[in-house]
Amino acid sequence: MTRPHMSVTVLEGFAGAGGLSEGARMIGLAPTLGYETNTDACATARAAGHPRVQADVRALDPAHLADAEGWISGPPCPTYAASGKRSGRTDYATVLAAVEHLADSHHPRRTLDGIAAEVADPRTALVLETLDLALDAPNLRWLVAEQVPAVAGIWQELAAELAACHRWDACTVLTLRADDFGAATRRTRVFLIATRDGAPDLTGLPYRTRWDCHRFGPGPTDRPPNPVTPFPLTSMAAALGWPDGVRVNTRGNRQTSGGNEFAADRPAQSLTGNGARTWYRTDLGPVAGRLTDREAGRLQTFPPAYPWQGSRSSRFQRIADAVPPVMAAAVLGASTRRPWQPAVWPLALIHI
Repeated sequence: MTRPHMSVTVLEGFAGAGGLSEGARMIGLAPTLGYETNTDACATARAAGHPRVQADVRALDPAHLADAEGWISGPPCPTYAASGKRSGRTDYATVLAAVEHLADSHHPRRTLDGIAAEVADPRTALVLETLDLALDAPNLRWLVAEQVPAVAGIWQELAAELAACHRWDACTVLTLRADDFGAATRRTRVFLIATRDGAPDLTGLPYRTRWDCHRFGPGPTDRPPNPVTPFPLTSMAAALGWPDGVRVNTRGNRQTSGGNEFAADRPAQSLTGNGARTWYRTDLGPVAGRLTDREAGRLQTFPPAYPWQGSRSSRFQRIADAVPPVMAAAVLGASTRRPWQPAVWPLALIHI
């Protein structure tokens, strides 16, 4: 089993190119160490100053992670995402049933490997790696996990197991949208937040859905949506410094029922790796007006000079896979009871 290469208090699994890492840095949450298998993602994160070990997080032995107090998990989403093949939805019941089985297992790695062999695509089972460390890393105090909205039911099942049987005081599943935090994209993500020392501070956090459960007190509770946001709406044009009236072509000459253009005077649709790299400004044409990786990163609230590495297709995939840093900063701040608004506000106000 692999041990971390440095003493860390926050460990990231499936760490990618740095969306959650950047959010952690924004609120002063350090040190963090990310495990990631993709070469370009590791190179990007390292160039941005985020430590990475290029290795499979499944090789970690939770018993050896005595220094880790926080666990951030962002398992890949292609089998659950609307833009993917959705094979994970076919195996949804298998994954849900596996939560209790894994929690009761005396051989969790063997159990996880068996579940991965049962499902159509082994990536579907990677969401369960979140639970492995949450159960067995000896000194964890909090965890944050993110996925596409389709995984909300799995996060709720994990949360209920942690609260009922494994001494986690409070567990919350939230659906958040990036434009509610001033980002110029409508990226939607569902987060699992679990804490061992009281409840997270969700004050000021705009959420589209909320589900809570606790170690003590009432059972699972659905809360009313709280989409009210203090942050200004940021259009794609404002984020990129474009003039009014710009339109963006998304599919060249291909016509679909939803059209092949949108106006840049509102937040952009959620970026996908294969989709966003073909976008271009219609007033400039498909060559001069082609969306750059730096522009795509800005839509996700990455710094303008964030050092994306690899081919164009790889860079756009890394950008599309990332959690917007402003959203990451808000969730990590709420989870650790650190002030996050001062870190997010300057980025939200820069486009006004």
